[in-house]
Amino acid sequence: MDDRVKAVLEALVVEAVFFILAWYFEYLFDRDYGWFSKIVMILLGFIGIFLHGKPREYGLVPRNLEFSLKWCFYVVLIFSFTSIVAILVSVFVETFKMVSFHTLLIDLLWFMVFVGFAEELFFRGYVQSRLSEVFTKRYERFLGVKLQWGQGALVTGVVFFGLPHLLVAINPFTGRVSFSPLIFIMTLFACFIGVLLGVMREKTGCVLVPSIVHGALDYTAFSVGRLTGLAISNIASAVALFLFIYLMLQKFSKNS
Repeated sequence: MDDRVKAVLEALVVEAVFFILAWYFEYLFDRDYGWFSKIVMILLGFIGIFLHGKPREYGLVPRNLEFSLKWCFYVVLIFSFTSIVAILVSVFVETFKMVSFHTLLIDLLWFMVFVGFAEELFFRGYVQSRLSEVFTKRYERFLGVKLQWGQGALVTGVVFFGLPHLLVAINPFTGRVSFSPLIFIMTLFACFIGVLLGVMREKTGCVLVPSIVHGALDYTAFSVGRLTGLAISNIASAVALFLFIYLMLQKFSKNS
């Protein structure tokens, strides 16, 4: 069997296992299913990585810890700043609502660990690393900037991460089908974000920075949105992402 076919089939089977279990957990636990499904995702990610016996190559060990921690600090700083601005704006336009600190803390755990880390471990750690072994074509530019990155990041970001966002609209166990224009917009956005996170994973050599970016992006959009309203929080999240991309491309491209 062709190596590419073998790698793609392996990743598809593992991802299919995740979706089947996630759908079943939703059937059993309704809205609380996410905690169980993300634990499964973390376990599948670790299993996939350790079965190949390459924890360093599969993104568990930073190529340069100081470099990765510096970029994690940049992420926290940028998203914190835009979140504070969003809260001040919401107070000014009178959309601000008080939310308990406990709720925000649980959200932080959810988005940073069970969304950011879980999905980056699985998709950028296991899936992208596995596919990059067989999809070896290199690209010289990203978003118009000279920056090398690989085809494995593209295939993972679009086919295995972005497009499967459509599957959140269905559940064969419950019979739920809830496609909407918003689902398709989110899927297109996820394809772009998936490739972006893949480029970051390649540049840093690990899943740490993509995990922090992924978690901060969603936390700002949804958890800060509890305080400000989703319209303001999503604008803040988009602005933070734009600022980070601009900073990242300028810095990363100089070292590519």
